[in-house]
Amino acid sequence: MMGRKGGGMMINKWLDDLAESARNLKKTRVMVACAMLLAIEVVLNATVSVYLFSYLRLSFGFLTVAAAAYLFGPSPAMLIAALSDIIVFLIRPAGPFFPGFTLNAALGGLVYGLALYRVKDVSWTRILTMQAVIAVLLHIALNTLWLSMTLGKGFIALLPVRALKNAIQYAIDVPLLYFLLRFLRRQFRKG
Repeated sequence: MMGRKGGGMMINKWLDDLAESARNLKKTRVMVACAMLLAIEVVLNATVSVYLFSYLRLSFGFLTVAAAAYLFGPSPAMLIAALSDIIVFLIRPAGPFFPGFTLNAALGGLVYGLALYRVKDVSWTRILTMQAVIAVLLHIALNTLWLSMTLGKGFIALLPVRALKNAIQYAIDVPLLYFLLRFLRRQFRKG
């Protein structure tokens, strides 16, 4: 069990990671790479998404956000996720714009960034835990709340379908993310 000192050290590390990754956004190579990742994110979310219903979508854009988080940290990942959400809405709106979804996208980038930035080795446990946090807190809880507000449907009525969708997506996301991060580690962090 982590004591006060251990928890405080973790929060300090996260704050340092946020600040460092924000400073790194000023570097040309980081800006260019993030712009390319944003473009890939937009293309994946606008074209490779599968809508099961108007409010139920399977997508793979999260991979670029996770890659940005792993390579550049939480700040670029949050920025890419939020900008992609807005751009995809402008290109291919699927219902009314609601800032809660953009907030969720940014929070997803934050979770990826805090879990992946400056990590030497990516384990199954880390990925399973990180994806579970994103699936339960962001996708099932908050996204269902936002959908309930925008669609005028009851939260509890939407919850079972959203939970099933996210269970399916979780089973797909975890292995995809694991192999992507292993690939990135080999390509960019050989030493």
